Amino acid sequence: MGRKKKEIKLKETVRIREKKLSDGNISLYLDMYYKGIRKKEGLKLYILPETSTMIKMQNANTRKLAEQIKAQRILDIQNCGLVDWDSVKRSHITLKEWLVKFSQGDAEASESCKRTRRNALARVEEYLNSIMKPDLELKDVDKEFCRGYIAFLKTCKFNNGKKTLSNTTCRMYMTIVAAALTKAVNEGIIELNPFKQLEKKEKPKRDESTREFLTIEELKLLMATPCRREIVKHAFLFSCFTGLRYSDIKSLLWSEIHTAVDGKTRYLEHKQVKTKKVVTVPISEEAIKWMPKKQKDKEKVFHQLYITPTSVEALLDEWVKAAGIQKHITYHCSRHTAATMLLTLGADLYTVSKILGHSSIKTTEVYAKIVDKKKVETVNLVNNLFNQ
Repeated sequence: MGRKKKEIKLKETVRIREKKLSDGNISLYLDMYYKGIRKKEGLKLYILPETSTMIKMQNANTRKLAEQIKAQRILDIQNCGLVDWDSVKRSHITLKEWLVKFSQGDAEASESCKRTRRNALARVEEYLNSIMKPDLELKDVDKEFCRGYIAFLKTCKFNNGKKTLSNTTCRMYMTIVAAALTKAVNEGIIELNPFKQLEKKEKPKRDESTREFLTIEELKLLMATPCRREIVKHAFLFSCFTGLRYSDIKSLLWSEIHTAVDGKTRYLEHKQVKTKKVVTVPISEEAIKWMPKKQKDKEKVFHQLYITPTSVEALLDEWVKAAGIQKHITYHCSRHTAATMLLTLGADLYTVSKILGHSSIKTTEVYAKIVDKKKVETVNLVNNLFNQ
């Protein structure tokens, strides 16, 4: 009898490996070998010590998921090989992973911007969980997903289920996700942004906002009213005459304050925290009155403004009420005040737009409408005045 031929075993392209961790859990990862190239990929899947029937079932499901990923990777290797494996991995990135990467990508973003992105990400996670697709891949996001996400935003609740999101907030969260998808298109991860396939009427609209501002008479009242923290008073009034946001007031340096060639006019040249664009604003004599005494060039102009934004808002509210003004005034109202005051005094729209650092003149037009409305109200004061 001849020898029995040895059965030739084909070497697996992808194998599931295990690594024991110090906490007793087992981490699963893929060991891939193809045409002389070896790659490893962590799955972020863990086998737990089987102390109960429930954990035993959970581990079984985890292994099934690992097998599914393994099968997908085998197909990927057959189609693309392992040479450009990073691109293959990027093509399977989940929506959640991409949004986390997108939200952390801009290190110079303001705290409020970062917070808004985190909130938008949290809403996406809630929606993914609600449709039982927590690991939805970025490439699988389509028009139906976008429509469902928008519908979810309109109905989801916060503050212990007492409130729903405003149209403006819904639009803002949608815009953040849409921007992340546009970035994915630009980087070649997906072919198109499905949000751009939606009709305009399908997208949430902004609420008509009321932009509160102070009149010249109200500004005079505030100037004459003491504030418990004078630095807050000075910073706010300086913003009313320059249009600077609170974030820019906090970061403004003395080195950014210059004197023009005429030797008289002073102006500031500052890179805005929000837009990253440099704005050049002449400083009026009225604004100069509220500037602290000059320090070193590297010092912040309002270096004494070290209290939290929440405390600033509370102090403003207290100060405004003490002045007898019955309006809800936040720090950002100083910017609205600057815009409406300049337009009321006859400044043209383009100039005001440049002073405020608006990227589009359409943003500034909102203030022009406010001024026009006030003009109509003023003219209508004579109505019925001469009736006999």
